[in-house]
Amino acid sequence: MPYVKGRSEAFTRILKFHSIATANRPHKMLGNFVVHLKNKVKDEEKTELIYRVPCKNCSSSYVGEMGRKFSLSIKEHKKEVDSFTGGTQTRASRARERCVTHKSAITDHAMEENHVIDWDKAKVVDREAQRQTRWIKEALWIRKTPMCMDRDAGSYQLSHTWDQVISRSRAISSCKQSRRDQDVRRTSKCCH
Repeated sequence: MPYVKGRSEAFTRILKFHSIATANRPHKMLGNFVVHLKNKVKDEEKTELIYRVPCKNCSSSYVGEMGRKFSLSIKEHKKEVDSFTGGTQTRASRARERCVTHKSAITDHAMEENHVIDWDKAKVVDREAQRQTRWIKEALWIRKTPMCMDRDAGSYQLSHTWDQVISRSRAISSCKQSRRDQDVRRTSKCCH
């Protein structure tokens, strides 16, 4: 128990009378005063992760996994999208491009829907060092994302047994979000 001068001694005597041993520790310790700073790793530098890239024009998102740096993955996706959407195109060239399956589902979405990808809102949604577990998490995130532009269900074939659990977790998170929105509205009404 924490040591309080004058009180701890009396309390120890009372407990000792009842055959209860006590140990006191200082209330303030050096560790409480020394700041343990740890540099926060930026998303761009993180590795072994699952990420989401949204579309600016619709509510679709791409979910992917990468063992390498997040910034490298985004750079590769962006380079491919820009190579197909960067220049001016005729209707005929755009029609030819729609028939081609591109390296990335993001490029397919940008070309087929004529949409712009929101690279600034791309973010890391989960991290996992073990590749197999990361593949499972990616499959869960793909299944969990309502308007997912991914072509497949991910590297791991997730059983549809998980669908009920995923839909429940989606419902719970949307319920929590609506509560947060209501709380924000209430506090903004009170403050104005």
